[in-house]
Amino acid sequence: MDPRIDASSFCASRASARGQRGKQPPKDRKPIYLLGVILLLLVAGCARPTPSGSPLPSDALVADDFSPPNVGWARFDTEQSAVYVLAGELYLEDRGKDLAVYSPLIGHEHADVQIDVDVRHVQGAVNNWMGVLCRQQDEDNYYLLAISADGYYLILRVINGEAMALVGPEYSEVIRTGKAANGLRARCEASQLSLWANGEKLATYQDDSLMDAGGVALFADAVQRGEIVVVAFDDFVLTSP
Repeated sequence: MDPRIDASSFCASRASARGQRGKQPPKDRKPIYLLGVILLLLVAGCARPTPSGSPLPSDALVADDFSPPNVGWARFDTEQSAVYVLAGELYLEDRGKDLAVYSPLIGHEHADVQIDVDVRHVQGAVNNWMGVLCRQQDEDNYYLLAISADGYYLILRVINGEAMALVGPEYSEVIRTGKAANGLRARCEASQLSLWANGEKLATYQDDSLMDAGGVALFADAVQRGEIVVVAFDDFVLTSP
């Protein structure tokens, strides 16, 4: 599978995204500018003891607290972006070059999955997306389920490079804003796509466009062109729903 995602893949309709918003936070959110992704499979990073947290289940398909780092995650460091492990977390950096960043779980393809992961905004723009890809066939076909550090959530479908926001962007007070950590759950099961934050369901959508087994990845993007964002993931658990 080509790990790059073309820029056109993330060009959702800005007008329709504005029209679909729900309750607004104190400041207006900018339109979606989900940009392209470049991923070079260069291995880098270091491991440190994992902070205390919930134990990872032994019966999971994949359970990773990133201490030590799992070699199954693509890690790299380029001018545009970086993925590395630090202090028991997997960091994704979008360095403001109009490219989002994702790290695929190499060697895993699934049709029906549930992904649980803790995610926190570390640095840069709070107008961002932090989430997961499921059923990724290639750079032009996948689902994205994500939240932002300023309280929004999104379910996005990309088919043959054409993006459509199935749900959102919508604002929710359930999502902890700023640098607070959020417990994210994304489930792709048959035609049902579901997203939770901190134990509360945010959205469910029925779509049967992508039903075949595909890749799983962690994802980060600064929405505004030229801005940077650093996101940290921890306690990743992949199960069969």
